Amino acid sequence: MRLLILICMLSFVSFTVKAQNDLLQSGPMLGYSEKREVMVWVQTRKSAKVQIRYWDKSQISRDRPVSKISKTTDAIVTVKENDFIAHIAVGDLEPGTKYDYEVLINKDPIDHNYPFTFQTQSLWEWRTDPQDFYAAFGSCLYVNEPIYDRPGTPYGSHYEILEAIADKNPDIMLWLGDNTYLREVDWNSWSGILHRNRHTRALPELKRLLSSTHQYAIWDDHDFGYNNCDRTYPHKYKTLEAFKLYWGNPNYGSPSTPGVFFQFRWSDADFFMLDDRFHRSPDKAEDDGTKTMLGNEQLAWLKDCLLSSEATFKVIVCGNQVLNENTAYESYNFYKKERADILNFIKNNNISGVLFLSGDVHHTELLKTELPDFYTLYDFTSSPFTSGLSAPNKLSNPQLVPNTLVTDFHNFGMLRFSGKRNDRKLTMETFDSNGKLIWTYTVHEKELKPKNK
Repeated sequence: MRLLILICMLSFVSFTVKAQNDLLQSGPMLGYSEKREVMVWVQTRKSAKVQIRYWDKSQISRDRPVSKISKTTDAIVTVKENDFIAHIAVGDLEPGTKYDYEVLINKDPIDHNYPFTFQTQSLWEWRTDPQDFYAAFGSCLYVNEPIYDRPGTPYGSHYEILEAIADKNPDIMLWLGDNTYLREVDWNSWSGILHRNRHTRALPELKRLLSSTHQYAIWDDHDFGYNNCDRTYPHKYKTLEAFKLYWGNPNYGSPSTPGVFFQFRWSDADFFMLDDRFHRSPDKAEDDGTKTMLGNEQLAWLKDCLLSSEATFKVIVCGNQVLNENTAYESYNFYKKERADILNFIKNNNISGVLFLSGDVHHTELLKTELPDFYTLYDFTSSPFTSGLSAPNKLSNPQLVPNTLVTDFHNFGMLRFSGKRNDRKLTMETFDSNGKLIWTYTVHEKELKPKNK
């Protein structure tokens, strides 16, 4: 009789877990992390109550099991109007702490065979040296859906690259745009835009990376609209709303200026995440001084942020290449006057520690611009994750740092911030889709300071 009762109990538990997993569409995904709060993103298949149960794993002991030390967030009910997505802010956490967590759907935990872990940022200011950390980044994630893809050879491949990124255990992940590819059937409807985001996010190879690395994202043309899209795209407010649903950034734009731009800090690095599409003039417009990639308000915001920043490293993240002066591809080279304005502003205000990150072009390279009587600026382009490959239109670019051009395989970039206060260095790395190191390049914080400082 006892055996029968035990079998029945185990069967019930197994049925309950399966039922909760059947309700899960995608996630969990970690969004932003601050010193006392993190964001967790979950999507269900239909309306359900979602909660996060979490605990400081360092506090577990025989007398303090998980059941005694764990806490649970209030439930959020997912609804169709938000594509059954929950953004759950987990607050009242302790700084510099790693937590294990589980996702509860209708009060029962989902099953998983990989870690669910989030972390808060350290309270290092006025106390210790800056926290060392590791950031992954890249662009151009194409996930095939043959029924809606163009005929011919599938455009997406090597999804295992996402597993390789997860294997590196980065603290944060920066998505530089084309994080999904809207197709012709998606561009002009809310249902199509949601379908494309939903389809991409459900990719199995994404799961482990999303569940334990904090994600920050901007867009480029293909997740904003169609190829080489600009401010004239008629459904940009729809794709903006979808972007807000599918990511967990700390904020989007400003109260007076819509867009996906925002700023966040991790340790002693400030990241300025730009929106290169919502306010963008057409590429073919005359570069007459009014042509803009960012729009006046976002440009003013960027300048204010750079002036206010006291971070050792100031990382400006853009979907398009910024420094490349030798390309006919879509980039800031089509917006020379605005680019010159930004670079002059950095130089004239003696702003130290600036590095550019970019994506889009379906190859990887590290470019440099040497400003007279200043310091060398770098633009680290990483592309693509899974979409088609292409080479630069000019293979003899004098701005290219030797041995950093990658054109014939999928890849991703990593940034390693390390060292003691006033002796910090930034190591830039490129890896192939299997996680093999291709090249590395290091700059010291002193190399990113004006020569008169």
